[in-house]
Amino acid sequence: MSRRGLDRAMLSVVVPVYDEEEALPELEKRLAGAVEGLGFERLEFLLVSDGSGDGSEEIIRAMVARDPRYRGVFLSRNFGHQAAIATGLGMAKGSVVAIIDGDLQDPPEAIAALVETLDRGADVAYGVRTRRKESLPARMAYATFYRLLRAVSAIEIPLDSGDFCCLRRPVVDAMLALPEQRRFLRGLRAWVGFRQVGVPYERAARHAGAPKYTLRKLIALAYDGLFSFSSLPIRVMQLAGFVLSALAIGIAIFYIIWSFLAPERFPSGFASLIVSIWFFAGVQLLCLGIVGEYVVRTCDEARGRPQAIVREVVARSAGEGERDDPESITSARTDHHA
Repeated sequence: MSRRGLDRAMLSVVVPVYDEEEALPELEKRLAGAVEGLGFERLEFLLVSDGSGDGSEEIIRAMVARDPRYRGVFLSRNFGHQAAIATGLGMAKGSVVAIIDGDLQDPPEAIAALVETLDRGADVAYGVRTRRKESLPARMAYATFYRLLRAVSAIEIPLDSGDFCCLRRPVVDAMLALPEQRRFLRGLRAWVGFRQVGVPYERAARHAGAPKYTLRKLIALAYDGLFSFSSLPIRVMQLAGFVLSALAIGIAIFYIIWSFLAPERFPSGFASLIVSIWFFAGVQLLCLGIVGEYVVRTCDEARGRPQAIVREVVARSAGEGERDDPESITSARTDHHA
């Protein structure tokens, strides 16, 4: 990989936060120290509260009051992890943008290795998890999800890579230019291309609190990845229709021949008919559900709603203790994603 100069005008670190009051003090201790020696002229830390219901937002206000490099972005409700990251990306000003979760499972100290990879010529440096300090069922669920997604996706999405990454500004701009409302960011990151390099790191256990990615949210994320980057469900429907039609024709020919060769032994019951009706009705409902999922997503895109609404932005850039106008920020985000 050829070495290209890295613009070190500013590093922006986007941190999605949802009910992380126990982890935020430790994040504040480690985050700035992890990136201060990387040679950037300026630093900014965007803490995006995704409708947190605990004391996270008050802690973020205190962090902003102590350090003007911090900005708090408070969404009007819980829009989801991917929407929170996308909101942070849209507000980040840096020539390099890092994304890291607020639960400290992705260590802030690993940002240095990602920046070094960019310095060697990459446009995207993404973290590849070598070990996960989570329960066995959780590890199995994540491993199955990533491998299934890679198997069915129309683009190559790296295995065991999450949202933890560093991006050059052209990559961020390319991702923000995409109009999707339901965003699967690691898929969009792979889709835009550029020079992408994986950086292995060991994923830690949560610093505190309970995991926020429940099974339901993981399934929803899998749906977004599957339906946004693969036409496999439709092709499976087509294949199933062809196979079942061929099977039905074969069975019909078999029964016709049977009725001529041995009419006295030809079955007169209706059990097989009922089973066939239920089977094909189930297949039809399944196919309608798959088509309906695409229709719903098409309707969501056509509505043009913003993927998140910013309620308030807390910053000291406008003056000591002052806050930016939340309405102007919200309208800017809405126009950007419309």
